[in-house]
Amino acid sequence: MIDINTVDDVYEVTFKNTQRLDVFLSETVKTKLLQLFEQPGTKILINMDGIHFLNSSGFAAFLALSKEARNTGGRIIFCNVHESALKLFKVLQLHQSFTIIDNRDEALRSFK
Repeated sequence: MIDINTVDDVYEVTFKNTQRLDVFLSETVKTKLLQLFEQPGTKILINMDGIHFLNSSGFAAFLALSKEARNTGGRIIFCNVHESALKLFKVLQLHQSFTIIDNRDEALRSFK
């Protein structure tokens, strides 16, 4: 389950009742978040709290969202990335492509 709320001018994405971002959830994430980029300059905070595993479809969704953010002048920041998920980001060398910040408050401040 995915929830999208706004904090000031930032969309915060959170996940409920799951520890995995797999093929089923990643398609929903991609579809819903791509719609947000219809407005240029969209800012999205993806709060990964509770997500311990991502498969290739999860990373593919994040890459598609990152490309759309660049094309529309938007930004995506990840926060609260669990150690096991961060290891996957690093193995795939995607930690260099994405902005990953330790906690939510710091991530929200970085949008300012």
